[in-house]
Amino acid sequence: MIRMRKWKSPLAVVLSLALTLGWTSAALADTPEQVKEVRQLLLDYHYGKPTEQSLSSDNIDEMIATLKDPYTQYYDNKEWKAFNSVLEKTFVGIGIVMREEKGAVYVDEVIAGSPAESVGIVAGDKLTSSGGKSLSGKTTAEIQQLLLGEEGTKLSLSVTRAGMKLDFIIVRQQLHLPTVTSNMLGDGVGYLSLSGFTSDAAEEVKKQLSALEAKGLKSLVFDLRDNGGGYVDTAQKIAGLFLESGVLAYMRDRDDNDSPLDVRGSRKRYPIAVLVNGNSASASELLAGALQDYGVASLVGTQTYGKGVVQSIVSLKSGGVLKLTIRQYFTPSEHKVDKVGLTPDVVVQDPASQLVEAYRMMGGRKVVLTANKDVVTMDGIRTAEPSAALKNGKGDWYVNIRMGASVAGAKLKYDADKHVFTLTKGKTVHTIPTNDAHLVVKNGRTLIDIKMLQRWYPGFSYSVSGETLKLTAAG
Repeated sequence: MIRMRKWKSPLAVVLSLALTLGWTSAALADTPEQVKEVRQLLLDYHYGKPTEQSLSSDNIDEMIATLKDPYTQYYDNKEWKAFNSVLEKTFVGIGIVMREEKGAVYVDEVIAGSPAESVGIVAGDKLTSSGGKSLSGKTTAEIQQLLLGEEGTKLSLSVTRAGMKLDFIIVRQQLHLPTVTSNMLGDGVGYLSLSGFTSDAAEEVKKQLSALEAKGLKSLVFDLRDNGGGYVDTAQKIAGLFLESGVLAYMRDRDDNDSPLDVRGSRKRYPIAVLVNGNSASASELLAGALQDYGVASLVGTQTYGKGVVQSIVSLKSGGVLKLTIRQYFTPSEHKVDKVGLTPDVVVQDPASQLVEAYRMMGGRKVVLTANKDVVTMDGIRTAEPSAALKNGKGDWYVNIRMGASVAGAKLKYDADKHVFTLTKGKTVHTIPTNDAHLVVKNGRTLIDIKMLQRWYPGFSYSVSGETLKLTAAG
């Protein structure tokens, strides 16, 4: 989502005032005053130019439904608080990420600085009971509901670790999920991930980017996958870290008036690859589109979501908050984004393969990657990858053919007419038909016998530790 906080039009005065009013006293939804205020705002500012007749309902939700705009919404105070928490990546909890495995739920990750970390819960702990109630047979969603509560309240949680039962009393607190993470990959390639354009994200990107540069950064993989957007001015500030001058985008109102979003900053001397996918939306597309148009970065991944409209947030005098679509934006080269999305320079379908491809594009040579269950890890970067690898009843290992080809440094193509996969690396070409005994299909994904890749590509090797498969490939 893109959320505008500042306007450069006559409307700015009205909405800036509305935004500074703060919360009003609690009011029942759909009072005559609320209906009137929402109707007037939609008539005056909504991008679709609704009419009095189309907004004749006395029900706010019904009025909004006539717009056929999924991004215009009305929130009461409680709903707005929840929405804003999502936007700013804040929540009340104990700070664990869970995973299900064979009917049990385990701690997959503990958030740094969380209540769970402070009492000593660690990844791998099996959740057994909470508040005296057994968690056996419950899903992660069901357990999540049991762990929810008000800030400052206590939660009793029991886990099993190495066959021993451990009991904890944890105080729930408000947590802020990190929106920016980074680390150095091999060969001077830096990695920076941005999960949302929160109000503090630009400063954090700048800080972590500087830290990477101090470590000898030669090129950058900038991960915007699954980033649904956020504040426009945050996107502007981040763009200024990569662009010396230019336009982030052209904002076009309902009367076709263009308002360019200017960018002033400094251009990096090193190459950049931006990872995108079908969940990269709104402000992510705003930033990625500008970096692509100016030749600052190459996009790697899949077609982006295609949300090219902008919303403004208005606190209503009559109570509640209205989020309404006010503009559509176009990239610096006038490319339409809404309902279209951005097309990557290099199309790569699978998450792990996307990371490997971007790393190699940026000069990375040696790849070390592990696959365990449906999680792939490369240099500490964890990626969900369904059916990444499997072991058959004979103990033979198979790996997703796309991921395996990427690690080996080969280009994979599939001929749908001949039902044949082709792997090309330099002048070496290998073909394998889909009915070959060295291929298996699971959940719609094709996997190849790992021994075939080892046989075909010198420098490609694998090892197994328990249920974890490790792939290694030289440059």
